Formats: sequence, C-alpha cells, structure tokens
Amino acid sequence: MDSLKLILKIILTPFLSVSILFFTESSLFLYPLIFSIILSLSNYNLFRFHLPIGFFLGIVYSYLAFFVGYFGYGLFYKIIEFIGITNDITIGEWFYTDLAFCIAVFIIAPYLTMHLQKLLFKNTKTRLTYWIMSITTLVFVLISFIHSEQDVKNFFNIINLWQLIIMFGLQLIINQKAITEKIKSGNKKPAHNNV
Repeated sequence: MDSLKLILKIILTPFLSVSILFFTESSLFLYPLIFSIILSLSNYNLFRFHLPIGFFLGIVYSYLAFFVGYFGYGLFYKIIEFIGITNDITIGEWFYTDLAFCIAVFIIAPYLTMHLQKLLFKNTKTRLTYWIMSITTLVFVLISFIHSEQDVKNFFNIINLWQLIIMFGLQLIINQKAITEKIKSGNKKPAHNNV
C-alpha cells in the first residue's frame, strides 16, 4: 500500500499542478505560486525546515527561478543580436529567438528551479539528484528543437509541459530515498524455512 501511495504521489502531483493551471487558465505570474504550493503540500513531511519557512522559501525560490527564465529570455535575445549572429543560427525552423528561449527557459530556469527547490528537502544531496537534474535539462534541450512559437498557443502549451517535467523530476529527487528503499525491500527474497 505504501508503494502505491508513493507511485501515485510521484506521478499524480505533476498532473495535479498542470490541471489546476489548465482548468483555471491562470495568469503566467501565478504559475510559480501554484507550482511551489503543490510541491510543498505533497512533500511537506520531507522539509529540512519548519513547515511555514519551507512553504515561504519554496515560493520565493519558485519566483526567483521564474523571473530568471522570464527576463533571461530577453537578455539572451539581446546578447545574440548584439553579437551579430542572428542570421547565422538556423536549424530548420529554429532561429536565434529559439536559441535565446532554449538557454533561458529550457536550460537555466529548470536547472535553477530544481537546484533551489532540492535545498528545501532532506536527502537530496546525492549523485542521483544531479543525474536527474541533468537528464531533465537534456529533455528540455531536445524539446527545444521541436518547439516553435506557434506551439505555445496550443491547449497544452510549453509552460504546462515545463511544469509537468520539472515537477516530475523534483518528485523523483525529493522522494529518492523512499524509492530506493522500496526497490531494495522489493529485491530482498523472502527467507524460506528449511526443514
């Protein structure tokens, strides 16, 4: 039963977060708030700090990463224009605007979000944590090659997909101790009575 609860928590929490955003058609600036509240509520017993401090820091960290991605896009866009490589970057329909978006939103913001949020929870300073963070960031880079600005207007837009992937990655990071314990206990063979 505990294994089922853990699996449901890890899988359903990201979908709950995205569903709230999708069905309420929330403002873009409410995304970090909803993200941090859902993440904190599902993992409140794993905070390193007292509950109110953990909730507060979760919201602050979430907004910090959000604004780094939000303003980073414009900053990288201007840097690329300033360097003068705007006409040199095209991979199919992938332009320098997509490069700026990829750097700010798909590399820096996800990595920063996971790094800051993991600081709030116990048992997240492991090698596995950095593997999950790296794989999640790589997934975003791969998504950036198929992403275009037209896709942002789809019903399940890129920001919802971003939250879904990051929330799933964070659930794996935060709950890794429980996951490994379940795997180890599942691998132990029951002792047989030899008569």
